[in-house]
Amino acid sequence: MNTAELLARGDFAHASLRMAIAAYLARFKGQSRVHTESDLRAFLAWCERQGLDPIETRRPHIELYLRWMQGVVGYKPSTVSRRLSVVAGFYRTCVIDGVLEHSPADYVRRPRVSSESPTLGLNHCSSRPY
Repeated sequence: MNTAELLARGDFAHASLRMAIAAYLARFKGQSRVHTESDLRAFLAWCERQGLDPIETRRPHIELYLRWMQGVVGYKPSTVSRRLSVVAGFYRTCVIDGVLEHSPADYVRRPRVSSESPTLGLNHCSSRPY
């Protein structure tokens, strides 16, 4: 289900939320938009399961979302950090557009993500001639 379908069901019926989602996603194009929409949809679905209106969420709700991703679902720190970045960006757009006075994601601490890639591949040693 895409974000438009989620909103069309009437779960998040107020226009300010629909406008905020559209405004945030309009900042992206191509695959970035697809991935951002997926991450935002995951957050909106979580809010729906919790009975929360995303516009009414507060910092503790975002903290609970973070803990749910880490503990219940078991996402890696990089995934949790990326999804929190999308949520923070969404709320930053809400503040810019006057939907909210301040972002509930402002002081949520993201997990540490190593700068070393866990993906196996070439490194400086493997590219040297023998």
